Amino acid sequence: MSRNAHLYLTLALSGALLVTAASAQSAATPPASAATAAANASALPPLPPPPTVTGPSKVGFINITQAIASTAEGKKLLADLQAKFAPRQTELQNQQKAIEALQKKLQDGGSLLSQAAKDDLARQIQAKQRDFNQALQNSQQDYQSAESDVLNEVGNKLLPVLKAYADQHGYTAIVDVSQQWPSQPVLYFNPGANVTADIIKLYDEQHPGA
Repeated sequence: MSRNAHLYLTLALSGALLVTAASAQSAATPPASAATAAANASALPPLPPPPTVTGPSKVGFINITQAIASTAEGKKLLADLQAKFAPRQTELQNQQKAIEALQKKLQDGGSLLSQAAKDDLARQIQAKQRDFNQALQNSQQDYQSAESDVLNEVGNKLLPVLKAYADQHGYTAIVDVSQQWPSQPVLYFNPGANVTADIIKLYDEQHPGA
């Protein structure tokens, strides 16, 4: 789990992409003859629009991150990920302990250490701290990337299950509350609940000469 785009399941966006693709294809294709257009029209009748939702809306909420991590497959993959990164975690802990030991040596030295020895210890601490910070940052980035891959892998299988559940139980929309994908919180919605066409029609009726 760019990462977030793999799990986007918004029918409105899909519809927009289809409309854009159709427009681009229409602009790039020379006009067909009237006979050809008539034949294509008869061979490919337009699909009927989805039935409009007329009853009360039913909205569900899901913590998609928790759902993914709580599935049997999600638990196994995340446990495998923890085991994979365990050696790097141990190495980071050892680096931190080495830095702390040098810091203690510098503090306990006091007047027993020469200024040159103190300066040498300070340089060692600075170098080790720099290496530790870089290793920690790299490890965190690698782990987050691998964890996102796990979320996407399971999530891509979970979304069709969510859609089937929503259809079966009459949900108009399912909203993600985990903030896993803040730009796309609606994971499913019934296209019959889309009021765009109704609003356009009402506007044109109220403002015919605008």
